[in-house]
Amino acid sequence: MRPIDTNPRKLPHQGRAKATVEAIMTATAQVLVEHGYEGATTARVAERAGVSVGSLYQYYPNKEALVASLVEHHADEIVHVMEAALTDPPSLSLDEGLAAIVEAGAKAHRISPALHKILYEQVPRVGRLAKAMDTHRKVTAAIERFLRAHAHELPKEADPATMAIVVETALEAMVHKAVIDRHELLDYGLVERETLRLISSYLRSTP
Repeated sequence: MRPIDTNPRKLPHQGRAKATVEAIMTATAQVLVEHGYEGATTARVAERAGVSVGSLYQYYPNKEALVASLVEHHADEIVHVMEAALTDPPSLSLDEGLAAIVEAGAKAHRISPALHKILYEQVPRVGRLAKAMDTHRKVTAAIERFLRAHAHELPKEADPATMAIVVETALEAMVHKAVIDRHELLDYGLVERETLRLISSYLRSTP
């Protein structure tokens, strides 16, 4: 059985083409949320985007390619939000930086919880595990840079590289859990508050 091609056929360069692809991506997200992965079709996406199916196929060969592009966009958005929260580490105190990290992580996943759930489930199917892993590495690297800038506020025996892995993993696990099946944690900033309490006590504990 031949593997499904999940790569775009071509990339837009002109303004009109970019607008078409943006409309297709927006429509794909909406159709996935409304109909789920199985119910999403290229015909439904094209209709929602206001383009012909032929126009859609100029850029994407199938539904899997549409979802793969959304996965990559969503992953890049998470990295951008997290890095933006820590653009100037020395200007933030440790507590301010930790709050920014947690808030950014929650914000990135709150963009569309339903869409995030679908994309997460389809990562293996559309062959984007490497992209997901790269996202984790980039976020971890941003957290590590911040922790190294505040090493004087951490225990002497602390290893910022290891701590960054633990913080990123804890944050991802908590926020993902809230988005996927514990929606009550999204109310009143509960997931942010509890996650911040968790990582704050961990970073200040002596190994």
